[in-house]
Parts: sequence; C-alpha cells; structure tokens
Amino acid sequence: MMILRSEYARPHFRWDELRCRGCNGSCSYSVDGKPLANPTERSLDKLEALRVALGVPLHLNSASRCPLHNARVGGAPLSQHRATSTLQSTAFDIMLTKGIDKWELIRAAEEVGFGGIGVNYRSFVHVDDRGHKARW
Repeated sequence: MMILRSEYARPHFRWDELRCRGCNGSCSYSVDGKPLANPTERSLDKLEALRVALGVPLHLNSASRCPLHNARVGGAPLSQHRATSTLQSTAFDIMLTKGIDKWELIRAAEEVGFGGIGVNYRSFVHVDDRGHKARW
C-alpha cells in the first residue's frame, strides 16, 4: 500500500517550500525525483508557530539543503540546514519582505523557542532549533 504524503508539511508551509534548492531532483540525495526536504517535526512546529504569531506569510530563502548544495553555498559543514535521508535539518532562512519587521521577527522567533538566530544578514533572518541559544 502506498502512503501519500500531504502537499503541506504544516498548514502554512508546503513541502515544496522546504526542499533543497540545489538541484531539480536529480542529485543522489533526492527522494522520488524531488529535491530533499527533511526538517524535524519540532522545527516545523516552531516555524508554524512563528507564522501564526506574526500573522503574515513567511517566505523561505532556504530550509533543508543536501550536503552538496550546502557546500556549494558556503554553508558550515555541520550547518543546521544540512540534511540527508537520515539527518534532519532544523534551520530556515526567512526573507525580509514587505510587512515583516526584522526585529519583530527575531522577537517572535525567540518566543516560539528557536535557539539559533542569525541577524547579520541584509535580506533574511536565519532561525534554527539547535537545542541551545546562539546569536550572530
């Protein structure tokens, strides 16, 4: 019996938004011809809580990255974005678009329990569920 996975990972986020952006589904980390999307359940719950708290759509720059794409974009070898079929990612880069105040996003991310928060980027804020507080 084939189990069909919903198009949505959470009410406000589709699986397609969470996939590695490094290939078209042809790399060795792809699953069923689609780029990898392997975030933890807990990080997805926090992302959804953040979206609800802010009350505006969140647009993701990056979520899960296969090791190849992570290396190509200069990600840390142990990046929270890095994922494989057995290693789950915990990170999301949220674009700063119209209607999203950077400091309100950071405050809300802390309130929903994201531990890693990267603020030194011009066009996005990095949030992750690494299990301890980290700021840069």
